[in-house]
Amino acid sequence: LAAAQVNLGLLYLNGAGVARDEAEAARWLGLAADQGDPIGEYRLALLLLAGKGVERDTKRAGELLRHGADRGYVPAQVSLALAYETARPSRTGLAYFWYRIAGVRTRDQRLKTLANDGENRTIMYLSGAEIAAARHTADLWKPVGPGLEFGILGARPPAAADNAGGGPSPAKPPSSGTGFIVSHVGDVITNNHVVEGCREMKIERAGSKIAVQVVATDPGSDLAVLRLPGPADDIASFRKADPPKPGEAVLVIGYPLHGLLSSGASVTTGIVSAVAGVRNDPKQLQITAPVQPGNSGGPLVDAGGTVIGIVVSKLNAIKIAQATGAIPENINFAVNAALARALLDKNGVHYEEASPAGEPLSTPLIAERAAKYTVMIECYR
Repeated sequence: LAAAQVNLGLLYLNGAGVARDEAEAARWLGLAADQGDPIGEYRLALLLLAGKGVERDTKRAGELLRHGADRGYVPAQVSLALAYETARPSRTGLAYFWYRIAGVRTRDQRLKTLANDGENRTIMYLSGAEIAAARHTADLWKPVGPGLEFGILGARPPAAADNAGGGPSPAKPPSSGTGFIVSHVGDVITNNHVVEGCREMKIERAGSKIAVQVVATDPGSDLAVLRLPGPADDIASFRKADPPKPGEAVLVIGYPLHGLLSSGASVTTGIVSAVAGVRNDPKQLQITAPVQPGNSGGPLVDAGGTVIGIVVSKLNAIKIAQATGAIPENINFAVNAALARALLDKNGVHYEEASPAGEPLSTPLIAERAAKYTVMIECYR
């Protein structure tokens, strides 16, 4: 069965009960994809996009995502929309079309949020006629082929009738964000909004999920400190004394769009465009490095590999356009690291500082080092 091949592929991909083997995962997912299984196609497409376990092939990945999207698999629809949105040149109309379909069809709140956010981003670049045409076509859209349901048993024909027995509601899928380790004791900095309202939080390290506790919060600065149950070897260093400057190169590392993109950390680059945020807020830095949902709480790292900020949010283009009449581009923010240090000092957390490096480090080296102390945080509500 294709569903069994998908599940076996995921076991190899995650190292669950077997040795982690991306090539073997790709082989089993490929067998499922060859049978037209949308989940297998989607998972194989992610490996093809990342070049993990298989040679990178964006063309085939796009074809697999399109087939999975046509069959009605919402994660494939959102990923396909994102691929269209980020293509060069961008295919904004198609991105808007698939975001709209995904947002209407899914009952998964995380996927609905991703789809709605994508729809709001792309609509600003379309004319009224283009929007009307895309909406009309999306509203008439129906999956290709026999209807399928997607669940823990994989893609399968729908049951004859829904369960009306009033059993327990399924657990809500976790939301996710990013954090980074700042002490050898195991303290982790992230955004307060990443952990707010969570009944349980887990951090993924070395393929395992570890429960963590909140040590301190500062809602005004949107910061929180978590603590791992054990010590940590690799930790971040904050930049000492020298404040961030407009124009300096920066790197963002985090886990955006978890479950849709690569399971590994994602790296983007840009510059500090301003040393104040909305309404000249000195607590924030404005940056051009691309930021997606899930990046929140990750480190903003300078060319010397030291932390100068904590990624906090992506400015809502719709709200700014309504207020100013202009469409913002590449407007993202980070909390100034000085506030993080102040919160750590207040709570007796010992962290490391480093003077600015004399010579810039290479981006791959910075990313390699940062990946060792950057973690994904899952919030269970």
